[in-house]
Amino acid sequence: MNAREFKTIIAMSLVLITAQTVSADSVRSTVRQANKLYDTGHFNEAIKEYDQALTDQPQLLEPKFNKADCYFQLDDLTEAINLYKEVAADSKDMKLVARAKYNLGNCYFKQGSRQKDSDPQKALEDLQTSIVCWRGAMEIDPENKNAAKNIEIARLTIKDIIDQMNKQKEQRQQQAEKQKQLQQQLKELAEKQKSLTNQTQQTKEQEEKGQTSPQDAADNYKKQAEEQSQLKKEADKASQQMQPQDQNTPQMQQAAGEMKQAMDKQSDAETKLKASDGAAAKQSQDKAAEHLDNALKALSDANQQNQQQQKKSQQPQEPNQPGKEEQQQQNQQEQKASAAPDTTAQEILDKEQQEKKQRQILERADYQKVDKDW
Repeated sequence: MNAREFKTIIAMSLVLITAQTVSADSVRSTVRQANKLYDTGHFNEAIKEYDQALTDQPQLLEPKFNKADCYFQLDDLTEAINLYKEVAADSKDMKLVARAKYNLGNCYFKQGSRQKDSDPQKALEDLQTSIVCWRGAMEIDPENKNAAKNIEIARLTIKDIIDQMNKQKEQRQQQAEKQKQLQQQLKELAEKQKSLTNQTQQTKEQEEKGQTSPQDAADNYKKQAEEQSQLKKEADKASQQMQPQDQNTPQMQQAAGEMKQAMDKQSDAETKLKASDGAAAKQSQDKAAEHLDNALKALSDANQQNQQQQKKSQQPQEPNQPGKEEQQQQNQQEQKASAAPDTTAQEILDKEQQEKKQRQILERADYQKVDKDW
């Protein structure tokens, strides 16, 4: 049943309900005007007319149902949900109750579908609620094929989200294990660097005190230069494990920067050791060890922040609602084509996908943001 058919039924119901009241003609006229505004896409104006009808006769539920349809079209799902709930709870007309529950399911499905990437846990809750609503509609109208089809689509969507969550969990575990191994490598590397620095210091002191000949000192420096070269290779290997996609936080960027500086100082130390300049070599080695410690700390901070974010992402979040600026833009574009409140779940998904693709195209083209068309 399409939106226009809804309005016909609603108008007929109002005639029957208001026939015995003094303000019957006024209410009928107001609702007819509201329905025309709805049909032409002027949803905010239609809401004002429905509100006027409800002011005259607050007991009427059909204008409230149509008002909920307006909010659905305006993408104010929270307000639409509240109104559909009121209609479903207060109406004695079971056909109207079934329609309210069906549309309520669509609201939760639409809300959940939008959050499957940003907040999959909340999306699951909304999709499960949508199934409950559609089942309620089918208890009243067992022949509602759209509701039955919607339930199957919602179940498949839930399965996709769960699969996605499991995949993301596995990826996080692999990433955590990778970073844990990298932390251990950096710790061992820093310890080796400090040990080599001590050897250089010892050779320098022995040479200065005359406890070793210049030739023996030169031989020791040469061996230490070879060890320093090996440590630089190990540092380079560890640095390569910090892939560009992993450097998406300030801490990881800092860790990568510290590793680069550590390797530069290791190269300087190797050059100085080959020249038997123990004092200058030790200064570079001290700096290399310092940068390695800084990289280790930054990596540890990144891991800790990642764990906190994972815990936070698992907590239920309130549904995201349009901001003031976005809502104003939507109101200015009310006459654009929109999925009807009594549509199917598949049509809602198709609309969501079309809008997502359009946003991606505009983002790539760096165009100015446009308003939603559903």
